Amino acid sequence: MEFDKVIKKRKSVRMFNGDPVDQDLIVQVVEDAMQAPSWVNSQPWQVYCALEETTAIIKQTYHDNDAKGKKPAPELAVMPRDEWADRPRENMKEWGHEIVHHFTDYDEAHAVMSNASNILNATETLLVITVPKKSPEWSLVDAGAFAQTLMLSATNHGLGTLISYNSVRYADDLREILHIPDDERIVVGIEIGYPENDKINSFKSQRQPLENVLHFKK
Repeated sequence: MEFDKVIKKRKSVRMFNGDPVDQDLIVQVVEDAMQAPSWVNSQPWQVYCALEETTAIIKQTYHDNDAKGKKPAPELAVMPRDEWADRPRENMKEWGHEIVHHFTDYDEAHAVMSNASNILNATETLLVITVPKKSPEWSLVDAGAFAQTLMLSATNHGLGTLISYNSVRYADDLREILHIPDDERIVVGIEIGYPENDKINSFKSQRQPLENVLHFKK
């Protein structure tokens, strides 16, 4: 696929069809992602891949935690939306409006999105990206570049992805299930698989006008 088409085709998939992803294909997209740049070629990333059986355990563990009212504890801090700066907060607010208008009404949108979130979007495969705890904050930039390259490769190979906090929100449980060493920091999860033919997947969020983002100075 031509690069500009890959860029424009990638979007967040919020419901997968349940078909497993061949391990050779996972190897390919991770290998592609390893071409991402990093600080002094530090390549700080590690990837822990949960296949079907392990992903099912993760889903059940999260479900049980939610039922017990356990408080999520990701390893990267989250921030209430009302504490964000105005510009990104307005973008998130607009995204919420777009989601509601994509469905019949707020109730349908809330029900569909909540159900998808609760089941990790029916993914059968989860990739968890970590960096060493003994590394600078710049390694998070490297992990982001790695994750984006991975998602573009997945798109090129006919796969859908969703990068999310939700899939790593119970970091301690995830660390135990995936045998992630204590000296690794859990950064983010990427759900990966084949998109379901579902209304939720026909939604594609909008982007800000270029003039709101790019600033030239002569």
